[in-house]
Amino acid sequence: MADSAGNHTAAALGPALVAGAVTGLVVVILSLSFAVLIFSGELAGHVGTAIGMVLFTAVVVGGLVALFSSFAGSIAFPQDKIAPILALMASLIVADMPVGTDPDLLFATVASALMAATTLTGLLLFGLGYFRLGGFIRFIPYPVIGGFLAGTGWLLVKGAVKVMTGHAPTLETAHHLLVSEEMVKWLPGLLFALVLLYGMRRWRHVATLPLLLAGGILLYHLAARWLGLSLEELERGGYLLGHLPAAEGWRPTAALRALDADWFTVAGQAGSLSTILLISAIGVLLNSSGIEVAANQDMDLNRELKIAGLANMLSGAGGGIVGFHTLGLSSMVLKMGVRSRVVGLVSAAVCLVMLVVGTEPLALFPKAVLGGLLMFIGFGFLSEWLVEGRRHMPAADYAIILMIVGVVGTFGYLQGAAVGIVACVVLFVVNYSRVAVAKHELTGAEVSSNVDRPRDEAGLLHAHGGRILVFALQGFMFFGTANKLLTRVIGRCGVAGGDAVEVVVFDFRRVSGVDTSAAMSFVKLRQFAEKRGLALVFAGQNEDVARVLDNSGFRGAEGATWHNEADLDHALEWSENRLLARLATEVVGKPHSLVADLAEDLEDPVQVARMMSYVETMAVPAGAVVLEQGSPANDLFILESGQVTVRLTGDNGKSIRLRTMHAGTVVGEMGLYLNETRSASVVADQPCVIHRLTTRALSRMEDEAPAVAAAFHRLMARQLAERLRNTDRMITALTD
Repeated sequence: MADSAGNHTAAALGPALVAGAVTGLVVVILSLSFAVLIFSGELAGHVGTAIGMVLFTAVVVGGLVALFSSFAGSIAFPQDKIAPILALMASLIVADMPVGTDPDLLFATVASALMAATTLTGLLLFGLGYFRLGGFIRFIPYPVIGGFLAGTGWLLVKGAVKVMTGHAPTLETAHHLLVSEEMVKWLPGLLFALVLLYGMRRWRHVATLPLLLAGGILLYHLAARWLGLSLEELERGGYLLGHLPAAEGWRPTAALRALDADWFTVAGQAGSLSTILLISAIGVLLNSSGIEVAANQDMDLNRELKIAGLANMLSGAGGGIVGFHTLGLSSMVLKMGVRSRVVGLVSAAVCLVMLVVGTEPLALFPKAVLGGLLMFIGFGFLSEWLVEGRRHMPAADYAIILMIVGVVGTFGYLQGAAVGIVACVVLFVVNYSRVAVAKHELTGAEVSSNVDRPRDEAGLLHAHGGRILVFALQGFMFFGTANKLLTRVIGRCGVAGGDAVEVVVFDFRRVSGVDTSAAMSFVKLRQFAEKRGLALVFAGQNEDVARVLDNSGFRGAEGATWHNEADLDHALEWSENRLLARLATEVVGKPHSLVADLAEDLEDPVQVARMMSYVETMAVPAGAVVLEQGSPANDLFILESGQVTVRLTGDNGKSIRLRTMHAGTVVGEMGLYLNETRSASVVADQPCVIHRLTTRALSRMEDEAPAVAAAFHRLMARQLAERLRNTDRMITALTD
């Protein structure tokens, strides 16, 4: 087992070393281009020192991220997103300094501004990670991440053209690329990129990319020799990297230059510094998320922020520039089939060698090979998101990706991400407004309160339940969803007739919040209700919803046309009582007693009297406990008059209402028939007259008056069947 593990480690080490060497070479070349970009014009005389500063950043940032990143294959280097802003800041500082300023003071001021930007970026990144704010990137929509990756691919392709031709392509200058003098510079790179694409898909091996790179370099020089071009002519024509400046004049103690800097001029670049901080924070998170997607592996974003923060603080202290994770090179290593910390460490070691020895070994490197490598990476992103993504993404998401790519290519990363987020928010609002805010739309005939009523009242509520309209709301209510609800309610209530809607109940239990425009929709609904004589009932509002509605005019306990209840159960009870009060003339003279119902079934007053001889009649004051939770179930109670409530006490001591029972109902029959202890307590809400039938008395009734007992059992069965039917009706309505 030990030998096998050793062989496996040795087998993985070789590919990691090769991948690290290739990656380090690319990092060195890109770092040199950043140094030349930042220190140009009047600062060109210090480009050797600038190269040392940038390579120092590559060593520090690359090494620390390789060692401590939550993903073993992460590559970090001086950032291409930040380098143009640093170059702009350097040019502005030069412009602000008086003409004839000492070159050393000019350089010290620019270098100090770069160090300050790097150190502040490190502090910000570390703070974001320390306070665990990296998770906010999870709220960025997937199309934005995809657009960012595709935009990265497009910029890599543009950067490759710039490396090969010496200038970045634009819409105005694109036609110049078709001139023969330009085509001989970028066309070989394009052909090499296509070869890399084919080779990497055809031969999935870690050695494929290094071998193709070596073959490309050799073939390029053989072709040049065959065409009769010498090395001097190739370098003079801009086909090779050539003799680059050495890293002269830089020392790790470069922070001492800050003592000679013009800090008032540096302070004047607060706007540029703020931009660098913002883009760096977003860049670390977006790049890390992109690596997650490319590697199909989760990363600890807060850890990545802290590592990048520490690395930049150390880089700033040593005179370096801003650097953090790179998506392009990390993806290139993944395409080589390697996931190892060795890659990043070897890459940093290559940069260290170039920092100490110099960049002379890169003089013969063809720009077309380097540009082709960058094109290959860019084409990979573009293919994944613009070609393959079209097949498995919705059209709207794909359109957002195309939009982001266009904005990134035209304006930049930050603008592209901002446009993408805005587009996703608009798309979300449009899609969310299509979702019905009413989870259920029911009537009083389909859903009822937990109140047991006499048979005649229950029949009336079922027959006229359409006069009560119930909307179970959900989600967050804003102008789109609230307006749809308003239109729906008015449509249901606007038709006059014999059974027109009289009460509209809104259950807010599943509503997380409402905005002001949604509250205005309820104000319009209240105005409609006042004209039509409707009653609006609000139930289950949380504090936020209640506050918004309260500020919109629904203030206090209730108004002329609206009413508040704690939950849907009590809202339905209030609505049913209101409807029964309006239907009072239809129930005058009808029985309201379970004993009267039994008399109808027996059709013999003598038999009713016999049944009553087995029960014990008692008067119960308001507040008295009729049945106690947990007590033995050896009797049931017939409510002759008054009202009782069944309450369940939980383990936390909190009591909730299960059912409320009016005259003409029975309570306690479940425990008696099942011979179980009481599952809940029954409390008298008002003075009651109750008939008590014990288990022993029921047994005597069955022996002595079997016909009366059978009629009583039929009545209990009908009571239970009616409850089951109502429950079944409500479940059916909720599942439609």
